Amino acid sequence: MNDLKKGALLSYAGVVFNALSGLLYTPWMISCIGSDDYGLYTLAMSAVNLFLLDFGLGDAVSRFLSAYYAKGDERRANAFLGVVLKLYIAIATVVFALLALVYFNIDVIYANLGDDQLGIFKGLFFVVACYSVVSLPLISFNGILTANEKFVALNGINLVQKVAAVALIVVALLLNEGVFAIVLINAGTGLVCSLLKYLVVSRGTSARYAVRSDVQISYREVLGFSFWSMVVQICQRFIFTIMPSVLAIVSNAWEITLFGLASSLESYVYTVASALNGLFMPKVSRILNAKDVNELHRLNLRIGRIQLAIIGGIVGGFLAIGSRFVACWVGPEYGMLVICTLFIIIPSVFDLPLLVENTAIVAAGYVKQRGVIYITMAMMNIVLGFLLAGRFGAAGACAAICLSYFVRTAGQCVLYKKYLGFRLFNFLKSAYPFWLVAVGIAIVVTAIVSNGVPIEGWLGLLLCAMVFLVVYVVALFSVYFNGSEIGLVKSLVGKGK
Repeated sequence: MNDLKKGALLSYAGVVFNALSGLLYTPWMISCIGSDDYGLYTLAMSAVNLFLLDFGLGDAVSRFLSAYYAKGDERRANAFLGVVLKLYIAIATVVFALLALVYFNIDVIYANLGDDQLGIFKGLFFVVACYSVVSLPLISFNGILTANEKFVALNGINLVQKVAAVALIVVALLLNEGVFAIVLINAGTGLVCSLLKYLVVSRGTSARYAVRSDVQISYREVLGFSFWSMVVQICQRFIFTIMPSVLAIVSNAWEITLFGLASSLESYVYTVASALNGLFMPKVSRILNAKDVNELHRLNLRIGRIQLAIIGGIVGGFLAIGSRFVACWVGPEYGMLVICTLFIIIPSVFDLPLLVENTAIVAAGYVKQRGVIYITMAMMNIVLGFLLAGRFGAAGACAAICLSYFVRTAGQCVLYKKYLGFRLFNFLKSAYPFWLVAVGIAIVVTAIVSNGVPIEGWLGLLLCAMVFLVVYVVALFSVYFNGSEIGLVKSLVGKGK
């Protein structure tokens, strides 16, 4: 529990640093490299991510290793890692071929871009693609560290990567370097931190890639799980990563930039929630191995209510002062960014608090049923994306994502109910009514103060943000948190037992 606590704090530290640094230097970066280059950077990352699949092996590593360790079977765990290594090398080869095919046909695929934009985009695509192929087999280090509950090392290295990348990018921009320098820095820091993770795995765990082993691993079971995890990954790519390409086809570079900014804000909300994601796979695996479903639901209730308080506060805060924030951050000409962002972060209030149940579905092996839901979501997103983005630009693209996300959340709740016996109504009743009271009070008070305070700019924004934060926290402790959750909050800051 001590490592879990430290890992959670390091993960949240990384989230806070990533959010603050991104919010502070993103508009400066846009002013340095230009909105068009920023849009091309977003497009290059999204285009490569469409093909950067590990065929579900990343999820398989966390799931199977956690299950093997829960049973105390290290020999089978190492034999499994040997199989994973072979498969990763094969996948990297296939991905390289696909990305090469796209690279030599960029002029045709992205015909709406100008000649100068195509030249820049080709260079960006090449660098990002090479880094992605090289780093693909290294993804397994995250799963190994998670299954071994090395949360401090994993999240500490991730934090180092974020700090180093931001610091080097700031230096590059001060030296008037362009968008290529930003891409190279991200790639370099990523590779160095992967090396650090390898050192922790080799020296701090018993995990080994047993390429030759007399232990038989069921390829059918592994590939069956991986296939449906791959389906989920592909469908996820048809959300944020494909939308810039949709906008490039039916709209223009300005709308891509607007969507890129909205998706970056959404990523901050998601990273707050995902800060705890990997921490619970080993614990959930042990609970499932003990067949204690009631303990699973108690864990979900406890963590879910905390998640709702955090994520709901971010969404409520943006609803209260979003217009002020956007005007200060990137300028009043980006006013539509408020609507775009609200479209894509509101579904997180209903989906992300179900972190434990979602982890349990994967750990229990119900990936096929989960994959069907994601296929439905992806198809809906593509159809609505072309229909709405062509008419409303980035706002239409974000509206398509919003509707698709709600369909996914509803479908997953059906899975939780059917296969885990999740009592959805009890969770909703115990969490949302009192949270709505707390966030509603904070939004109303902040709106009154915002309208009554003539101070504009960052000072006015900071004042309104502090008002929202103070009122929201007081309201949470007054009407939302119970005694157990107050104890959990104290433990996370080192005051609990």
